[in-house]
Amino acid sequence: MASKKAARSSGPRQPSAASAPARQLKQLRATVQELRAKLVKAAEKSRLDSRLLTEAKRAQEQVSRQMNALREQGRKLAGELKKALTEGDRRQKAREQALTKIAELKAELARKGEDLKRKSHELAELARESAHRARTILQGEAAESAPAAGTPATAEAKSPSSVEAASTAEGAPSTETPSEGRGI
Repeated sequence: MASKKAARSSGPRQPSAASAPARQLKQLRATVQELRAKLVKAAEKSRLDSRLLTEAKRAQEQVSRQMNALREQGRKLAGELKKALTEGDRRQKAREQALTKIAELKAELARKGEDLKRKSHELAELARESAHRARTILQGEAAESAPAAGTPATAEAKSPSSVEAASTAEGAPSTETPSEGRGI
């Protein structure tokens, strides 16, 4: 046995044949552990990625639905706005036409008012002339009948004031004052 010891102790130590495979086994186990850890991390990452992907798709669908709803609402609002603008334009045109018609009617009313004033003035003038003629005629008749009848009382009965009363009773407007009728 001594010879075995001597053989072992002589010279540098050579690695044993059994220790090399053990080292390799240890390295392989460490590599397997690392690969397992990487695989677990990759699986977790893959789960997270798929979860994120699913959530992203869900969010995209929701955003897409909201965009479509907003787009439809925008179309409706644009239609309502266009309708309101058209209605506003139509009302503005109707207002302008109404203002034009009012101006025309005011001008016609002013013109007819002036015509009425002129005709009223003409009628008043004609009534005065008619009353004057009637007075003249009655005074002429009274003068002719006074010498024939011989009494002044009949001339007073047909005085101009009685002519005015008769014309008023007939419905003709009297524009004379009572002093005008008696003075002539």
